[in-house]
Formats: sequence, C-alpha cells, structure tokens
Amino acid sequence: MKGGRSRIVRRTRRKAALAPAQQSARKPTYGAAARLARIVLHLASRPFGWSFEAICNELRISERTLLRYIAVCRQELVDSEGKPVIEVKQRGERRLLMLANRAWTAESTAFEAASLYFTFTMLRFLEGTILRDLVDGLWEKVLQGIPDPERFRIEDLERKFYTVAYVPKVYEKHDAHLDTIFGALLRNSRLHIDYAGLAGEGHQHNFDPYTLLAYRGGLYLLGKSDVYNRVIYLAVERIRSVRPLTGPEGQPERFAYPRNYRPENFLNGLFGLIDGPETRVELLLRGESEALLRSRMVHPSQQFRRRADGSTVLTMTVKGTTELRNWILSMGPWIEVLKPDELRAEVAELLRKASSLYAAPRLRCPRPAGP
Repeated sequence: MKGGRSRIVRRTRRKAALAPAQQSARKPTYGAAARLARIVLHLASRPFGWSFEAICNELRISERTLLRYIAVCRQELVDSEGKPVIEVKQRGERRLLMLANRAWTAESTAFEAASLYFTFTMLRFLEGTILRDLVDGLWEKVLQGIPDPERFRIEDLERKFYTVAYVPKVYEKHDAHLDTIFGALLRNSRLHIDYAGLAGEGHQHNFDPYTLLAYRGGLYLLGKSDVYNRVIYLAVERIRSVRPLTGPEGQPERFAYPRNYRPENFLNGLFGLIDGPETRVELLLRGESEALLRSRMVHPSQQFRRRADGSTVLTMTVKGTTELRNWILSMGPWIEVLKPDELRAEVAELLRKASSLYAAPRLRCPRPAGP
C-alpha cells in the first residue's frame, strides 16, 4: 500500500513538471494585447479623441469587446498618481476615447490650429468684409501661440485644407451693413432696417437681431420685426440700409434677449428657410440618387424605405415645400414625386416649361455688321 502511494505521488510530480512545457508548446494568442496596444498608440495621434464606432470599424471588434478593453486599460494603465491615462467623453450621441492628459501630446496644438484653419476656409464667401478681417486677425493670434518646434506641422495648410463653396453670395459691398449688424448682435441693440424684399417692394423694420445665420453660402439675420410682431429672417444682401435705433437722448435702444429663443426651434421642420404648411412627402429615388442621398442629411425626418420591386422611397415631413420643390428640380430625372399630388403637379408643370425652352431650335444672335 505504501509503495502504491509512492508511485502515485511520483506520477503526479512528473505531470506537474511536464505541464509548463506542454503549455508553452501551445501557440499563444496575442490578438487582444495587440489591439489594446493599437488603441493606446493611435490615441497619441488623436488628441481630440477616437470615436467608438471608428475604433470598432478599425479593429473589427464589437462595442462590447471595446468596453472590456477600456475597462482593462483604465485599471492597468495609470499615471504616477494612480489615475487612468485614458477617458471616455460624450459629445452629443457620440462617445470618444481619448488620453486623459493631452499636455504631453506634441501634436495637440497643431491639431487645434489645423482644425481651426479648415473651419476658416468655409468662410471664404465673407472675403472683403469686416467678419473676414476679424477671422484673419484671430488666425494671426493663433499662429503666434504655436511653439517654434511645432510650426513645421502647420506648413502648407492652405494646400492641405480647402473648401469649395457652392454658388456663394458676395458680400464685399455689404461690409458696412455687416459691421453694424455684428455690433448690434453683441450689444443687444435694436436696429432700423430698410429691406428691399424679393420683388423690391420694401419694408421698414424696427428689428431686434437674434441670430446671424449662414445658409448655403449666404447670410441671413433672424430676429423680431415690429412689422409682423414675430421672428422672421432677412437676407443680408437685400438690406438697403441699417442703423442703430436711438432713444430721446441719443443713447442706443436695447432689448432683452429672449431666454426661450433658440434658432433651431425657428428652423424646426423647415426644408431650408421658407416656412409653410406641414406636408408629408414621398419621393421615388432613381438611378444613383439613392447612394448619393443615403450619405446625406436631406431633412431630419427623412426615412428610406425599400419597396418589393427593389426601388427606394424617401419620405419626409416638411414645413413648406418651396425650397424642397427647387431641390427636386435640381435632381432632374433621378427623383420622382409620388406624394402629395399638388407637389407632383407643380414639379411636372415646371419641368414642362423647362423642357419647352429646349424643344424649339436655338435662336442664334445676329453677328454685328463688320466695318
């Protein structure tokens, strides 16, 4: 019995001695460790964070797996004070993973400058105005604050970041008006505005300016008019004259900026700026229009519905169809209005008129008589 017990002990010891060798013979899996390392290394070049969606796409992992990785990093990767070196930030509906201490990231200042420069390129239509001068002055201050060792990072920004404006309006002739409007917005000063309107009919407004709105390469002033006693918008280029209103003693008239006013509430449901009755619209997408539009926000209420025949219908509920009608016309044969019937008939009539312009032979202008 004693000898049998000794044999059992010897076999158990041999198995224990062999176990590490057998384990080391297995092929190790480094996938998780490599992905953790990639996350941390990539964060060093993304001082403003890396979205959860982008990380999952890049590493081909689920969000659940990413959350597990983050938990491990926050527990194991800490600074000298025991604080995690990564953190999660919520920006709207997006969650971003970023380094908790950005000060050591050498590229952070260059990233900030480059992102600001790219934003400025979207304001090229303000060339020749006071607003553009203010932007240029701000950019000069930003450049002065960039340390010399990092200046090479912002070389050639004018070639690396560029914006093409789509049919922008030109405001060089309206510089004085913009100067007055800008000051009134900052001081809550009431304005007197002589406004031409689309047909040049003209209105005299005592106007409380609330918002300077940029839309499709144009500037619009939102505020309350005494003519309509409600919030309206005025196109800046149709303002014939503008001046601050003054009281009996010559002091500027002030107004209380309304606490419950928000520009997004004024624009809620509109397709653009022109208001109108709420309308449910159904549009049949043809050709490549579906691929083009699925990547865009046509309207906050948009929904894409695939039909049995494989075609796609875009549905929206909009307030006012004037600008929607113009957009549909710009899409030519790639969008067909299904509903409502009134909009379908309106678009059809305009297309008939446009087609008639090209039905007849083109009239040639007579050449000027020679000497």
